[in-house]
Amino acid sequence: MPARYVPQETKEFITPFGPLIGYYQMPEAFHRELNNRISSDLRDHGGNLVGKVREEKLFDEPLKELAAQYLGPLLIEYHARALTRGGFGGYNHRTKRYGLDIVDAWYVRQYENEYNPLHIHMNCALSCVGYLSLPDGIEEEWEQDQKAGHPTHGHLQFAHGTDTQYSVSNFTVRPKVGDFWIFPSSMFHCVYPYKTPGERRSFSMNCMISEENIG
Repeated sequence: MPARYVPQETKEFITPFGPLIGYYQMPEAFHRELNNRISSDLRDHGGNLVGKVREEKLFDEPLKELAAQYLGPLLIEYHARALTRGGFGGYNHRTKRYGLDIVDAWYVRQYENEYNPLHIHMNCALSCVGYLSLPDGIEEEWEQDQKAGHPTHGHLQFAHGTDTQYSVSNFTVRPKVGDFWIFPSSMFHCVYPYKTPGERRSFSMNCMISEENIG
């Protein structure tokens, strides 16, 4: 899937050092289309994953092409920003042509009391997660969880490094429909269980970015 890197706006790339995390608000038309196209005809992918969840369905080629159309430029921008940041002036994205390979992608259908244990992703360079739906009433559970301190119910948590006096080794994300997060595939992450009946639906992708010099 060839593409050129084009700087984008209205997004965030977070961290002054350490692994880069990217955030993006997906277009409503895209995540609505993903919800509409989930189907029992899609192949089961759960046997290849560590999640203790109800159902994980592999994207077919049309779904991967849809994701590449909407998210490809952003994923390439993440790659270019990360290498520019670590290149100390020696990396120039203007001299590159990029290609995106979505190695695999899948829906994650998580229900109450299910979870995804701490893990990393293999055979790819970057990973990402986008949120498609949440159980009705989970905000009330989150409110009670917040009052109890250290809220985690149904949250995504990233972990890297070791806590010290001036450093924190984890970053916790409360899911919101339309949110999309990008991170290195080697970054440990997990998803905590929740109690509210209903589905917490997301999708994950593993990707590789290729480069070709054009300058």
